[in-house]
Amino acid sequence: MKRYKRGFTLLELLVVLAVMGVMMGLIGFSLLGGGGNELGAAQRELLGLVQKARSQAALSGRETRLLVCNDPEDEQKFHRYVEIVSQDSNDSSIWSVVSEGSYLTDRVYFVPSDETLSLLAEEWRRDAFCVWSHDDYTDYYLSAPFKGERKAEGDEKFVYLAFNAEGNLICTKDEAGIPLSPKLVISIGEPYPADEEKALRFNDSSSIAGILLRRFGGVAILDVNDFVKE
Repeated sequence: MKRYKRGFTLLELLVVLAVMGVMMGLIGFSLLGGGGNELGAAQRELLGLVQKARSQAALSGRETRLLVCNDPEDEQKFHRYVEIVSQDSNDSSIWSVVSEGSYLTDRVYFVPSDETLSLLAEEWRRDAFCVWSHDDYTDYYLSAPFKGERKAEGDEKFVYLAFNAEGNLICTKDEAGIPLSPKLVISIGEPYPADEEKALRFNDSSSIAGILLRRFGGVAILDVNDFVKE
């Protein structure tokens, strides 16, 4: 009688990864410093969204992106609004909305990778800025959602974290061609209407947390001690 060895299915592995990610988020929450309650809640929520985007990409076999609003003129959404979209299998210019958009916890914002967009506290950490899946200087636009879809080259501006059809992270590269690990950095902040060129103000250099992502899976939970002081 033949015996067959049964391995793990892709779905089972993805479920395990998701559970591990949530557990890591809970551990990271207990380590947070200033702004711990809000940052911890936002960090856990963000970790769940990242895992959902990765799983969606692997299960659907389509590139999937975690979008973050990057329009400084939209005070409500700028670097707080998050949405997941997946590329249409027949038309690469169409992106299906996987989940309705949501906002980070009150008072919590992604720290823009473009330093000119924010007024920063003294002694701000040198590396406490987001790193996305695309070049910081490349503008990415989509249309407003219509019947569950967005189209390329619209009026709404985003930055994004992307996963390919295998669920692996898509990384931008530095000047030497070396892939840069995306990093989602969050902090307690507020809109800053006093300066037309700076959309946000971050007053506390110790109220920082985030997530460092690995290209082929896994994340590192970041707290204030993981960032380098100026």
